[in-house]
Parts: sequence; structure tokens; C-alpha cells
Amino acid sequence: MSDPELRILVVEDEAAFRHSLVDYLTRDGVTVFQAEDGIEGLSAAALYQPDVVLCDLNMPNMDGHEVIACLAARYPQLPVIVISAQSTMEVVTRALRAGARDYLLKPIDDYTQIDRSIAQHLGTNTRVAPQLELMSHIEFFRAHDLAASRLLAGLKAPGIQEWGPWQVTFKGLGQLFIPDTFKVEDKLLVLVMELPIMGPDAAFCGSLVRTLMNIPYRQFQRQESYLLSQPHRLLDYLNHQLIDSGVRHSFAMAALLFDQEDGLLFANAGMTSPHWLMRSGGLPIGLLPNSHYKLHKRSWHEPFELQFHSESGSMLRMQVRHH
Repeated sequence: MSDPELRILVVEDEAAFRHSLVDYLTRDGVTVFQAEDGIEGLSAAALYQPDVVLCDLNMPNMDGHEVIACLAARYPQLPVIVISAQSTMEVVTRALRAGARDYLLKPIDDYTQIDRSIAQHLGTNTRVAPQLELMSHIEFFRAHDLAASRLLAGLKAPGIQEWGPWQVTFKGLGQLFIPDTFKVEDKLLVLVMELPIMGPDAAFCGSLVRTLMNIPYRQFQRQESYLLSQPHRLLDYLNHQLIDSGVRHSFAMAALLFDQEDGLLFANAGMTSPHWLMRSGGLPIGLLPNSHYKLHKRSWHEPFELQFHSESGSMLRMQVRHH
């Protein structure tokens, strides 16, 4: 399966198997993208336009059956091959009826069977997937309210997030604010995104940004990039990626890096609250390709509390502690 133009998406939540599979598939220069759950998988399919998808069934947030159904409805020519430990006839039949082209059982003793399945379903044309636009993916979620609702539910942050000594508590009303946290060495990075839209578009845009964040996060873990420790450059990166993606929505975002010694480093892309953040604001991301965001610094003392408000009445309360 030596074809440097082939693009494969692996949707698998079990890290050890996913890494093993990716290592095998990339041995001949094939381009392989990874997704850790079903929601990330749907976004990755729209973002990376793969030629074939390898998908598990038992995953958090959105299971493989729903992923297959969504992909089959939106991209009928895109082959989806299931790799799962579930072997009952009922499960296999359900996956195939949903749109899967093949069903391989874990554990995989011979990875060449994956090669054979991919070759069989791609045929002689490795570029079977049409040139898809991200906006058409949004249109799919407009027509499928359940899929959009599941995306929004999966994007909702837990009430408490803990990273070692760091603890972040979220409380709020509405779904327009989507927060996320990352441990950056001994620091804590908090992203807060405000979506000016609701429903399917909000679900897709929020999921897309989360997918884009996986790239610098994995690079940081491999010590290949330090975007996560530079809030202003992180917003530059997200703005550039969104402009290039063709998504015609802009939205506000703030990146806040908490450090016990150096204080709070932050950059703001259009957030209008709290007041000290608004005074340091730039343009929302996804608006202009040449936007560049400035880095700011202030002191903080725990428990550090923030309140974000939108004109529509949505609200997010956040508290940061370091034990």
C-alpha cells in the first residue's frame, strides 16, 4: 500500500492500538490522521478529506455506529472500514447497514488484512473522496439535529477539571461558551471560546477548533512546538487555520496561561468580558487573515474567578485554584 498521496483517517479511542496502527500505516509514506473519539472523527473527516476511514465502534461521546451513519450520509463515496472487538452478528449487521464497507475484528494479528481491505475498497482510484468543503459539512448538521445536539453535548466541559495541582471549576447558563484546559509543564492553559451562533453551526465550529488544538498539543508533548506556552501565537495559529479552512464564521476566543511564578499571560481575540480582558482585545478569530494578537500579563491570586457574558444572555463562571 505504498502511495504517498493516500490519506487515511484512524478514529480510535484506545491509544495503544491507535498508535500501533498509525505506525504500521505510515511505514510507506502514507499520510495518516488520528481522532480519539467520534466527535473528533467527524471534524477530522471534514478538515482533512481522507480517502478512507478506519473506525472503532465503542467510543466515548459519539459511538462508531453514529460516526458511520453521519459519514455515509455526508460522503457516500468515502469507504469506512470498521475495526472492532465486538463480534456479534447483530453488531456487525448494524455497522454494515449504517454504511461500513468492511468489518475487521480485533485483535489484529496480521495487519496486511487492513492493507487488503483498503485496496479492495479504494480500487485503482486512491482519490475516491470528492473535493469536499467544510461548509457542506455544516449543511449536513443543519439537516440532522440529533447529530448537532450530540456534538454540542460532547463539547460541554465537565464542571470540574483537574490537572495535577490545578483545579478549574465551570458554571454557566447557555451553550455559547465552550471552555477547555491543558496542562503545559507546570502551568495551566485555559481556552474560552464564545460562539455568536447556535445549533449545528456552533456545534461544528466548536468541534473544529478542538480538532485544530490537537495538533499543537501533540507537538508540545513531543517537544516539537511550544505554541501552548505562547497564548498570542496560539491565537495566530487558530486564526490562520480557520481562514484557510473556508469556514465562514468568526468568533471570540481568549487564551489564558496561569503560572504560579510568572503570573497570568493572556491574549484576547474579541472577548468582551471581563472588563480587563476586553481592554486587551483583538479581532475575533476567523475574521481577517492578517490578524496578529498581542501578549499581555497581569497578576492573579487564587481562587481566581472570571465571569464571561454574551449579549444573548449566556454566561460562564470560571474559578482557578492551585493546591
